[in-house]
Amino acid sequence: MTPAGRKRILLAELDDRLAISLLARLYEHNRGYDVLLSRTADVTETLLQTERFHVLVIHAHPSKPGDIAKLEGELRSMNTRIVALIDGEVDASSAALYAAGADSVRQVAAPITDLADEVLRVSRADTLLEGRLDQVGTPELIQMLCLCRRSLMVRIETSSERGAVWLSNGEIHHAISDTVSGQKAMSRIVRADNGRFRAIITSTMPTRTIHQDWQHVMLEAAREVDEAAQQSTLRQTDAGPESGPPPTQSQVRKLGKTYRELTELGLQSIKAGDFSKAREYWAAARAIGPEGQTPGMPALIKPASSHPPAPTLLKATPHPHKRAERR
Repeated sequence: MTPAGRKRILLAELDDRLAISLLARLYEHNRGYDVLLSRTADVTETLLQTERFHVLVIHAHPSKPGDIAKLEGELRSMNTRIVALIDGEVDASSAALYAAGADSVRQVAAPITDLADEVLRVSRADTLLEGRLDQVGTPELIQMLCLCRRSLMVRIETSSERGAVWLSNGEIHHAISDTVSGQKAMSRIVRADNGRFRAIITSTMPTRTIHQDWQHVMLEAAREVDEAAQQSTLRQTDAGPESGPPPTQSQVRKLGKTYRELTELGLQSIKAGDFSKAREYWAAARAIGPEGQTPGMPALIKPASSHPPAPTLLKATPHPHKRAERR
């Protein structure tokens, strides 16, 4: 039995030299930690079925995130953290391991001192926020964390896929959903309406793939979701859209606001906790478009990968946030 207050670490199936070196380094903290070694997969499986561990350190392959996902599923009830060690560089490909369930990804060749410190850090890391997506929608969750200007990773798991979003000081830094990354991944993640989420602090950030401000990222993702819903509706002769249709031209004119003003109103509604009103404002903003289009020219009719052309009466493309004056 482990004394109360002590944490247990399992070094599973690591190279003997690495395992012994890491064990020796962690032993310096033996007053608060117990460290066990497992040399084979059978022993690892037996230990995980009979014992509770706070941290599991295991060799992983970025090309096989499913292995980590399986482990995370088995260890979920025990809230065991996973430190994945990989042979190559920790680059964009390692983000898939985070999305699958790893709490930290490190290179096997890293200095032993650094690896030991990371294992200890992971053992002390708290889950900042967790819950179910049918109680808190994915867009609302990410928007609230951005407004709080947090730096963390949000892991999203649904019945069909796994994804993760990294925030850096309130801006969306990177996103991955299965094999898709960047803005395309965000467009898939915001659709998640079932499953669970977990927000945790991470000491490293993957390569940045998203460079726009978070409002633009979320609006673009919502626009692509609306387009996908419209295309699905066109394929159905009798069924209507699951969500309400985009604002009509008269509704947009009635609001009498610019794209920027509507976006700001949406943010104010989020801060006030009125998510339905925020959706209304942002839907109207998407209908206008960020390039200063006049109401009645919704960007939703254009493919997700295209950009609205500049008005024909202008000689130069206007600034994104300024209206062009027609002569």
